[in-house]
Amino acid sequence: MSNTKKEQFEFQSEVKQLLNILVYSLYKNKEVFLRELISNAVDALNKVRFKLLTDKDLPDTDLDLKIEIGFNNTRKTIVIEDTGIGMTKQEIIDNIGTIARSGTMEFLKTLSETDQKERSNLIGQFGVGFYSSFMVAREIHIITKSYQKDSPAWIWKSTGEKDYSIEETVKKTRGTRIELYLKKEEEKGLLDTFALRTIIDNHSKFVPFPISLEGEKLVSTEAIWAQPKSSLKADDYHAFFKFIEHTKEEPETFLHLSSDAPVQFNAVLFVPKTSLEALGFFKEEPGIDLYSRKVLIQKGSRDILPEYLRFLKGVIDSEEIPLNISRETIQNNIKIEKIRKHILKQLFSHLKKLKTGQRENYLRIWNNFQRNLKEGIISDFNNRDKITPLLLFHSSNEKKDELIDLRTYVDRMAADQKEIYYVTGPDGASLAHNPALEAFREKKLEVLYLIDPLDEFVIEHLREFDGKIFKIAEAADIRLDRDKDKTEDKSTVKRVEDFIKYLKTVYENRVADVKRSNRLVDSPCLLVHAPGAPSIQMEKMMKLSNKDYPFAKRVFEINPDNSLIREMMRIHDERPDSEELKGLSLQLLENMLLRDGILEDIDHVVPRLQDIMLWAAKKL
Repeated sequence: MSNTKKEQFEFQSEVKQLLNILVYSLYKNKEVFLRELISNAVDALNKVRFKLLTDKDLPDTDLDLKIEIGFNNTRKTIVIEDTGIGMTKQEIIDNIGTIARSGTMEFLKTLSETDQKERSNLIGQFGVGFYSSFMVAREIHIITKSYQKDSPAWIWKSTGEKDYSIEETVKKTRGTRIELYLKKEEEKGLLDTFALRTIIDNHSKFVPFPISLEGEKLVSTEAIWAQPKSSLKADDYHAFFKFIEHTKEEPETFLHLSSDAPVQFNAVLFVPKTSLEALGFFKEEPGIDLYSRKVLIQKGSRDILPEYLRFLKGVIDSEEIPLNISRETIQNNIKIEKIRKHILKQLFSHLKKLKTGQRENYLRIWNNFQRNLKEGIISDFNNRDKITPLLLFHSSNEKKDELIDLRTYVDRMAADQKEIYYVTGPDGASLAHNPALEAFREKKLEVLYLIDPLDEFVIEHLREFDGKIFKIAEAADIRLDRDKDKTEDKSTVKRVEDFIKYLKTVYENRVADVKRSNRLVDSPCLLVHAPGAPSIQMEKMMKLSNKDYPFAKRVFEINPDNSLIREMMRIHDERPDSEELKGLSLQLLENMLLRDGILEDIDHVVPRLQDIMLWAAKKL
């Protein structure tokens, strides 16, 4: 060992203040110290790898590029060692002593004038993540030897308080060894293989160099997102998905994105085959991890993509995002916004191509994640036009399980049709028997079946598609012109009008109005929506959240061509005060209320039905 005298460097008072901020204000989670040290080691290894490519005469050319981590319970130390580029004495002062430069005062001034939530971004730009180690260490030693030929080794020591020392030491090969002497009791939980392995797995499992912990090489995989797409096969993506998700299941589809402008980033996104939410389990946590230079910044980032895309799994990595960026800064970071915009554009385009070219794949995605996409329609105005082509609906023109998109519906519309018709209900089978659709079938007008409670919210937010407004088929103001060629004598018209007046008297304020129907073909009657009234399905949802919610009054339409209505009109002509007629009239309305699931008082229904049955039995 050389007799070079130990040199002492005293921190200025403002540097002590800065260290205090770094240790106690920068990081919310102490375990990131290991992330920072591994990141520094990766940088050193990358630099020496480049040097080895350009200069074959360097010493230690046969030295493996690696990172080794260990701990000692007796000495209460954690050691991180790399075979990277190492440092000279001056580089130690320049790199490890960065915060002691003349810019410290200006930096502190900026820091004191900056809101707490912005500090992480500022500090990250100064590259002082190494000092986060003082959150867990009472003293740090750095033993380093430069790659340069005949360069001596040096040891740097500091307690992170008022000074640090540098002196010459012995180290046979290039690289850097960092020894952390932990604070007594509070950090002893780190002296454990499982604890350190967990931290490494959470933050640094994709670094491009092997990591060993206590002599055991940790299982890792390539950062597939950083590799050229041309060199990868589907099996490579499937294997990566299984690795990050700890599953044996392959993804339904994947998307690999790389961009250099306007922001550099790489991403691999996966759509899984299974949705826990669709199976009725808990709401899923976001599945996209945000990385910077292959080092984890956010696990399950809530900020990089909209919340409704929480079902996506994968990785987004950008070298332009500071390692120390805080959640609040991410939300307002212009580079993050550009990354988000680019990814969403490519993602929706990819799903649209699947819908067209790989229909079965897309249908499986739709069955699992349709509610997420519908959430996007409701919450993401900026991307609504990109999500809309992905929507699928059941239809009166399709078989039971077949679905169509809005473009298909519009392309099949008649030339004079100005509206997209839809009806809401619990399932396609019950909607197919909805009397409101009789005239639509007769005129061969297609109607969308909205069987998911979210569908109606989606329609309300879309309002129109391709210039065609959405119209519920049960709306009272729909005119289908079925009766324009039908002629009736004045006495028949008068009989119908008188019977309608009678029904209004019987129903009192239970309906908004009673009218002659122009849409019924076979059924006797129908309840339709008064202008401005919500659909029955929407009201049922409101009733679930508020049991006192009153159902809106509806318009009651009758079909004078139906045999039951004709007989009731005959009774009205002969005995307008008949109790049997009143009972039939009330039952007629309540049958419709019962069919729609909004009859609230049913106690009197069974006795009345029994009276009607007795009346019918006496006629036999």
